[in-house]
Amino acid sequence: MRVSDSLRYRLFQMNVSKVGKQLDDIQKKISTQRNINAPSDDPIKYATSIQYDAELKLGTQYNNNLQRLSTLVSMYDMSFSSIGSQLNNAMQMATNFDSMGSDLRQSAIQEINGIIEQLVTVGNTKLGNAYIFGGKEADTPPFQMNNDYSVTFTVGQQGEDATKIYVDKAQTGQYGISGRAAFYDTSKVAFGNVANAYTGDIYSNTDSFAYVIDTSNNTMVYTNSAVPPVTSTRTLTSGVYTGGSLAKEIQNQLGANYSVAFDSTTRKFSVTNNTGAAVTFNWSNAGATAASVLGFDTIDSVVATGATEKSDLDTGRKAFLAQVTTGGSTTGALVNRARYSIDGGITSIPVNTGGVDTTADITIDATNNTLFRNSTAITLTNGSYTGATLATEIQGRLGTGYSVAFDSTTRKFNITNNTGAVVNFKWSNTGATAAGVLGFDNVDSALSNGTNDVSDFDAGMFIDGAGVANTTNNRIKLLFSTGVTDNLNANDTFHVKDLSIFELLKNLKDAFESDKSTWVSKNLQNIDAARELTTKNNGVIAFQGTLAQTMIENNKTKEGKIQTMQGDLVNANMSELATEFSSLLNTYQALLSTLARMQAISILNYLK
Repeated sequence: MRVSDSLRYRLFQMNVSKVGKQLDDIQKKISTQRNINAPSDDPIKYATSIQYDAELKLGTQYNNNLQRLSTLVSMYDMSFSSIGSQLNNAMQMATNFDSMGSDLRQSAIQEINGIIEQLVTVGNTKLGNAYIFGGKEADTPPFQMNNDYSVTFTVGQQGEDATKIYVDKAQTGQYGISGRAAFYDTSKVAFGNVANAYTGDIYSNTDSFAYVIDTSNNTMVYTNSAVPPVTSTRTLTSGVYTGGSLAKEIQNQLGANYSVAFDSTTRKFSVTNNTGAAVTFNWSNAGATAASVLGFDTIDSVVATGATEKSDLDTGRKAFLAQVTTGGSTTGALVNRARYSIDGGITSIPVNTGGVDTTADITIDATNNTLFRNSTAITLTNGSYTGATLATEIQGRLGTGYSVAFDSTTRKFNITNNTGAVVNFKWSNTGATAAGVLGFDNVDSALSNGTNDVSDFDAGMFIDGAGVANTTNNRIKLLFSTGVTDNLNANDTFHVKDLSIFELLKNLKDAFESDKSTWVSKNLQNIDAARELTTKNNGVIAFQGTLAQTMIENNKTKEGKIQTMQGDLVNANMSELATEFSSLLNTYQALLSTLARMQAISILNYLK
């Protein structure tokens, strides 16, 4: 086959164009210093490079979040330093109250006013347009000071948790600390109104708040993702629980494919679904009676596999108030002399003083008359007892080898085993109904010979007059001193509620204004608790700051590794490109010269 000169010419032109394009590609690689500039260069490498770019951009966003958190940490640090300093000032004034003259006390009142004002300012600190203690409602001031120097926390329960931010793929971190956590503690305190005429001591087992499960609040309802879906009901075992032990009971009932935890700092439960498929918790179902005690609203929740369902509300934020309606001695059950309320509502329920005096204040009946020694039930005789006479009754029922005493100072029983053998008191047994009235937790005690078991909290009747822990009293008691001069007066009020720094300072202010040394001194212990809360929060913030800095450094290291991998993938070897460019340029110039000579030949030569 004869190849015409015109075909040769066209082929030559194509080669010139091809070399020219190669030269352009190398020039672009030299200018960008990258081998891969477009998908056509290498689709796989280009796609991988795009993925690296996305990871680098995400890493930049994570670091921006962490840098903002670092800035916040420094602001929180200054805030808590200010809170701690102001509480120290309040502590010093309260300590020196008795030695102050009237002028100094007036000055102290003004200083306390200034402390409250300063802490409200601290609580309403802003970073940009966001209030740092506002939680999820950071666009409005979280604290409002009222005319009487009381302070209102304006953030609703579902918005008060600190915001969470992404600090890495699928990993969130707490974004600071909420105003609720900063100025309120989850531990409860007992205190009386400064206006009370009663000046004696009050006692409460504030650390013993418990979750009581009975037939009114013991069921959970959930639906799986099967076709058709199957709805199941799980019944919690009736009993008295701490948050942690109730979480364990929930997990036991749901089964091994769930994990359940309790966060004591927020008093919220979390249920993680590990079943491999989505599950719907039917909190709106009328049969889901456990929803309220577990802090869930009446809205169903679809929980994907691997996801977590968390309580909507704080499960332990319950406030108790006792109000005396008829004055008189603190001895004896205050039947028809006081009323009791929860969270602001008023219910006429008898408040009881316990059994620290010579009046028979403790009632033993069929609801609370049993304890278990090993596997044997010990039944106490029904009746009314003082602490001392009840100790005698317990010792008589236990028999030879035991000594039982009641300490009116600590309001606790002491059971000593002198049998010569190991004895187990089964307080966890659901039939051990006397545990609560005797002040024992629902935890078994093993006593070797010569050892003793002491009540875990105050013995005596509960705040609602009941002899057992129930859903009303949550195992809380309120007891009064029983000195001859310790009389209760009509309208005296007493509180058991979460510690509030602002309420504490308001009470201190009122005590100074009322010139009541007793109530000033009673606030000292609560000021110390408030300082501990501030110290704890400082620790939380310090940890967040350290964690943020560590993650920033880790992200920088990760960013460097990604940049290295991306560079190895797409970056050009400039020395090789220069050599290749020089070679191609010479070739291209030679081809252009040859093409020019070919074009100079007469067109007739190509028509043969």
